[in-house]
Amino acid sequence: MVIQMDSLWEELEKRVRSYNLGELEREALLNIHQAREYLLALGDASTLTGPLYLFYYMVSLARVIYVCKKRSPFKEVLHGLTTRREETCVTVKANGTFPIFHSIISGKKIKPGTRFCIEELLGMIPWVSNVENTPLPAISASYLLGFLLSMLSRYEPVIWDRFREDHNINLFLKETPRMFLQEVIKNL
Repeated sequence: MVIQMDSLWEELEKRVRSYNLGELEREALLNIHQAREYLLALGDASTLTGPLYLFYYMVSLARVIYVCKKRSPFKEVLHGLTTRREETCVTVKANGTFPIFHSIISGKKIKPGTRFCIEELLGMIPWVSNVENTPLPAISASYLLGFLLSMLSRYEPVIWDRFREDHNINLFLKETPRMFLQEVIKNL
């Protein structure tokens, strides 16, 4: 898997350089470097804390897409997502990284207040479930699930502990770093 990931990182950097971003290229490449560091940390973490590293890996790669597609620095500091204590659902907010990222990927805005729960999101991710014609692109669904799992692992460890043993959750945690990176490359 290391060799395959190395070739994916090389392809990503090649795609970024093809945008001829000038000064912005440094920002995009630094976000790639951050994503790689989060991935290394994820490799050393257990499933108890791993979702936090996975989510910030995704955030860094989402920023790369933004810088390349919008040709401007990424300034957003809000996630654009929320979840309530003891819930296993995520709600999209009007502003933030996710609504921006999703609109770049899909060409559509997502209605603020839209909610997605763990099982629904797992059903939208092709490397976890056999799915077709989902309401969200896999890259958006996996980003939402990454956020939700990171929130559970940080703030609701008892609830998260119940989910950690789920086969589909473990498959998501194992396959998403590679698959998300492939989706980012496809979208550049």
